[in-house]
Amino acid sequence: MTNQWRSHQQLRFKFLEGWAKSVQPQLLILSLMAGTITGMIGVIRAISYSTLIFSGILASYLGIGVGLTIFSTGVITLVTAILSSLPGIIATPLAAPTAITAALATGIVSELQGNASSSEILITVLAAIALSSLATGLFLFLLGFLQWGKKIRFIPYPVIGGFMAGTGWLLVLGSIQVTTDISLTVSNLSTFLQTDPLIHWGAAFVIALILLFVSERYQHFLVMPATLLALILGFYGILWGSGLSIAQARVQHWLLESFPAGGLWQPLTFSEFDAIHWSAIFANGGIILSLIFVTLLSLVLSNSGIELVVGQEMNLNRELEAVGAANIASGMGSGMVGTQALPSTLLINKIGANSRLSGITSGVFCFIVLILGSSVISLFPKPILGGLLLYLGLSLLLQWVYRAWFKLNFSDYLIVILTLIIINTIGFLEGIAMGFVLSVISFMFNYSQLNVVKQISSIEKTRSNIYRSQQERNELNQKGEQVYILELQGYIFFGTADYLLQQVRDRVALIDEKPLKYILIDFRDVEGIDASGVLTFIKILQIARQQNLTVVYTNLHPHLQEQLKQGNGLEEDNPLCQLSADLDRGLEWCENQLLQETGYQTVNLPLKEQLIQRFLTPQQAEQFMQYLIPESVETGEIIFEAEPNQECLYFIESGQVSVLLELPDGKTKRLQTHSNGSLLGEMRFYGKTPLSSLVKADQPTQLYRLDRKTFETMKQEAPELADALHEYIVRFLCDNLTHREEQVRITA
Repeated sequence: MTNQWRSHQQLRFKFLEGWAKSVQPQLLILSLMAGTITGMIGVIRAISYSTLIFSGILASYLGIGVGLTIFSTGVITLVTAILSSLPGIIATPLAAPTAITAALATGIVSELQGNASSSEILITVLAAIALSSLATGLFLFLLGFLQWGKKIRFIPYPVIGGFMAGTGWLLVLGSIQVTTDISLTVSNLSTFLQTDPLIHWGAAFVIALILLFVSERYQHFLVMPATLLALILGFYGILWGSGLSIAQARVQHWLLESFPAGGLWQPLTFSEFDAIHWSAIFANGGIILSLIFVTLLSLVLSNSGIELVVGQEMNLNRELEAVGAANIASGMGSGMVGTQALPSTLLINKIGANSRLSGITSGVFCFIVLILGSSVISLFPKPILGGLLLYLGLSLLLQWVYRAWFKLNFSDYLIVILTLIIINTIGFLEGIAMGFVLSVISFMFNYSQLNVVKQISSIEKTRSNIYRSQQERNELNQKGEQVYILELQGYIFFGTADYLLQQVRDRVALIDEKPLKYILIDFRDVEGIDASGVLTFIKILQIARQQNLTVVYTNLHPHLQEQLKQGNGLEEDNPLCQLSADLDRGLEWCENQLLQETGYQTVNLPLKEQLIQRFLTPQQAEQFMQYLIPESVETGEIIFEAEPNQECLYFIESGQVSVLLELPDGKTKRLQTHSNGSLLGEMRFYGKTPLSSLVKADQPTQLYRLDRKTFETMKQEAPELADALHEYIVRFLCDNLTHREEQVRITA
């Protein structure tokens, strides 16, 4: 509880600290200027959105539509600016969700036309817009409240680039339409070379180039607002010098058109609820669901794009909550949906006005326009607005079309360009969807180039951790190629599975010159298998049956085991299909099979005979045995624990013990297994910290112990025995080291 309280206090402190910074003179001036500019842009966007939604039979209610879209822009901007995790964020209705909102309005009109009055149709459309905003807001807020931001955050980098490049081109098109009042299409390209349109978009182009030059060359916070102010003064200076009046300039489309004064926003009232045709709204429920999805997608894409622009990671959960609350507020006032606006946020960042006051000023400006009837904004020069939009668009295109060529590989760059083209020829949703599809295809192609077989070897080179006698090692060296070891990695799917199958086929093709009996497949680094992967293992089992080979699976995770079993890629009842817990045990099983097939049998000699074979004469062995203490241990009994103070040496007469490493998850890893004739505790015997955690008996084992104190007595009484033991321990350690070195070399 205390930690949670501290966390809230820290967030509150940061929030207050941000407000304190925003009222500093330097940032205050920038924030007011940036907020006013983005507010103007937001209002202009809102007006254009209203003409898209309120068309056809609804065109007569365009004034209400303008009020609705400006109100939506104001409230979404204001609420998000206050609640967002990033000071300076601007949120407004966006093009893609607005297009779906227009489709929703068109669908309702189609449902009701001829069956309801125009006022009832209007009320139903307003109700549908409000309902979609409330539903979207609740959905987004719930995602953020449940902390699901990380689950939906991942978007391929090229898709983000394509989205930003597509946004840039739309801004370029928007700037041309703002300055010329003509939409740019392939069929009317020649129109823009005529004198009047050329002068208008040419002026915006020159302004955009000036802004680009200034922003790239100078970094001082006053440079951008000073440039904008100089451009506005320059515009009115040219207007005055040419003798044009305000009215004449407006007629010639150098200024925005005048809008009706006051009374624009007319939200639904409770008295109008009876006129709502809910059946028409429910009939278009699919469009509302699409609107929710597209808004979420726009938020995540914008969030990723803004992070790249500002170079700061945002709290997506908090953004979901902030935008969700903003849409709920918009819906309560019969407003439309909105989310973070990348271009306006980019403008705030370029000006250097990253404070909450910028967004608040932008939102307040929208409400002032609602009150004044937009008379103030009509004095703003269209070339400046168009130049700003063009500057933002060219900035994004410069980054993601030109500079990206030098930063991205060809496949990623191609995805950016194709996403850009589809967004601007078909639509945002289709472009993003295509970007995702191309990213997945690119990933699968690149992933399929990775070798699913990490390591290929045989028992001649890779051995288990069983300590073998020299004779056993010689036998395994002769027969080692009969065990074909494949250590797999990554995801086994249709792009990589065929390579694995071909490796097996190639080895089986050599069976006449290089005999083969066992195929050991290790799954330790395998992440997953698809149906094509399962089919590959079915084919491997078929090859094994035809050639009378045994397939040994090791490190097979339970979910992979179940998947193979269901698909018949694993036959547990088939003696030609074996399972081992890990690669070490699988190697041990194969080694034991090879030793049994060669007729090799381990002879259990008394320890005295073993000592004679290894390093002592018969007389020395007789004397050496007098210093040893016999001990018998049962299966599972611990011989050594982690403590390093057990200074004694064990000789194994018969049985088997394993040296184990205890892992953090409670499991153990076998480092080595010893049987008759081997040594235990040589590190501890010399007072060194052991590498293992414990040593445990695998079966009933007969040991002989030599204590350190007894050894000191031996050095006094029979120094030649002590010297012989030292020499033997050195040879034993060198032998072990050689074995370890071979293992490291083959797995490196």
